[in-house]
Amino acid sequence: MLTVIMLVYAFVLVALAGYLYTHRQHDFLTLKTVPEKLGQTLATYATVLIIAALVAAIGAFVALTWLRVTALVLGAITVGILGLNLPKYITPDQD
Repeated sequence: MLTVIMLVYAFVLVALAGYLYTHRQHDFLTLKTVPEKLGQTLATYATVLIIAALVAAIGAFVALTWLRVTALVLGAITVGILGLNLPKYITPDQD
């Protein structure tokens, strides 16, 4: 059962990383154009989420508690910091 949960978690992380990576240049949330600095930031977060997803996928098949906890903590901290940093980039587009 824990294997399935970790694989689902890894899938969610990959999906979020894919969204961040594909929208790093345009159409991110309410932004039609994405500033270069935000694009670089999104690519960095996507990379860290992919690493967390790989750790989660490995942790699904290897019964090491510390590996599973590392994946959960890494993903949670990354998404939490992303959520805290996004408001400084999200401003209404000037027409």
